[in-house]
Amino acid sequence: MEEKVSAEVSSLEKKVTDIGKKAMKEKITIVGTIASGLSICMYVSYIPQIVGNLSGHQGDWIQPLVAFINCTTWVGYGFFKKDRDWPIIFANLPGIVFGLTAAITARL
Repeated sequence: MEEKVSAEVSSLEKKVTDIGKKAMKEKITIVGTIASGLSICMYVSYIPQIVGNLSGHQGDWIQPLVAFINCTTWVGYGFFKKDRDWPIIFANLPGIVFGLTAAITARL
């Protein structure tokens, strides 16, 4: 009788643990998606600075250049991992394009 109860308890513990792991994975996916979206928005926000730079109102060049370097590093990290980390890659690609463009146009 004790063995049957012990086996049932073990089975229930495993089910509860599996449910918890699944819920955590879903939460992490949601947070990752939100973070990736916000990252893209942050880098797309360089567009007004680029437009201003091209209009003769030069902005700062160092921050976009550092963002470009940072994003390049993150894309390299995500790309060269054994299992490619596509959310990191896609979240940082706009930073490469817009960061470099903002830095270059600020120096023209």
